Amino acid sequence: MLSFKAWLAPAAVAAVLCANSAAQAACPAPFTVKDAAGASQNIAEINDASNNCVFPNAITDGGGAANRAAVKAASTTPAATDPALVVAASPNSLGCAGASIASTTVTPINNAGSSANLKLVDKVPAQKVYVCSINIVAGAATNVALVEGTKTTNECDTSTAGLAGGATAATGWYLAANGGLTLGNGTGIVAKSATNNLDVCLLFSAGNQVSGTIVWAQF
Repeated sequence: MLSFKAWLAPAAVAAVLCANSAAQAACPAPFTVKDAAGASQNIAEINDASNNCVFPNAITDGGGAANRAAVKAASTTPAATDPALVVAASPNSLGCAGASIASTTVTPINNAGSSANLKLVDKVPAQKVYVCSINIVAGAATNVALVEGTKTTNECDTSTAGLAGGATAATGWYLAANGGLTLGNGTGIVAKSATNNLDVCLLFSAGNQVSGTIVWAQF
């Protein structure tokens, strides 16, 4: 028995496809598709003004041409009657630094009037910390520094590096009495650790009350 094999050149396949796409016809009525459960569902056909089938090459709810989203050139002014897409922002992309909301942490800041270094984020091996928002208010004039580091005796007293200024309280932010600062909106990065596996802390120049919150992610 003889066996035959045939190969079509890519150019020939492209020519066939292009020829078929140029000779569109009206849609079958209706389309039958399978839903996620495997059940058959009928979808109304959508034809253009020349009776060419445009579905599924259009965004629609399946209810016909009247429910097809309008697509216009950028120079064309939209009309009040244009069908529009109704969308909601995905909760998977609204967190800190591209992380999901579930992977974003909001940590309260409260030094209880102490000048001791305050750890805000615990280190994790092979991960950095991304800060997307911080707001702090000081009850009296205080220098405050946001740093990374690890603990030998006090929080962040080893391998200390500044995330927003220097690596000591004196080289951090200067907050006047009842003054403070707000950075970031909780999604974009305003500071990040430079080295994996380091804690993030606040350092204080004096034992005055400092309160606020920090929004961060770690990966």
